[in-house]
Amino acid sequence: MNADVLTTRVADGIAVIRLGSARRIYFDEEMGDALTAALDGFAGDANVRVVVVTGGAPGYFIRHYSIAALIRLAESLRASGREWPESATYNGGFLDKAIALCESMPKPVIAAISGTALAGGFEFALSCDLRIAEDGDYLIGFLEPHLGLVPGAGGTQRLPRTIGTPAALMHILMGQPLNPREAERKGLVHETVSGKALDRAMEIAQRLSSYTPESVCLH
Repeated sequence: MNADVLTTRVADGIAVIRLGSARRIYFDEEMGDALTAALDGFAGDANVRVVVVTGGAPGYFIRHYSIAALIRLAESLRASGREWPESATYNGGFLDKAIALCESMPKPVIAAISGTALAGGFEFALSCDLRIAEDGDYLIGFLEPHLGLVPGAGGTQRLPRTIGTPAALMHILMGQPLNPREAERKGLVHETVSGKALDRAMEIAQRLSSYTPESVCLH
């Protein structure tokens, strides 16, 4: 596995996935495939009780989709003449599968957000069961409207389920990301901590892993 794309480790029943690196901190097909494979493996591993996902570069959780990947999707759609061709590379593709695994696996998934989590990065965080943010000078949320886009990886459904439709519409339509403390107040994250988000996520994971699997089976 390319360490610039994704790394994993498992200890004491807790799997930690680090997304990207200082050299590469965005979603694309390669990261999506690696993330899907990692989540799929941990979902079926009885020795893994909790999964923690965090960023692999200082100041970032994950920035956004690769623009080049989005252009490839747009070109595929344009060439097909259909709104959503079966042959489109994104159809059921590189992030959707990972998001579906996060939502369906029978064990908790915690997002430890230690920096920028925008657009696709925030949509992926929304699919995690718990979101712990690290206090700091960075933004969490949608910015797609400023790019002429909508949150296309399920954010238009997941954020309303999280904070309610009226509140979510302001973020979906206006595209105004929040700092971590504001994100906690608005319900985009569960907790914002003064220390390291990963430390707090690991503390929660250790507690959850001490419970019986049945008591924290979410799906």
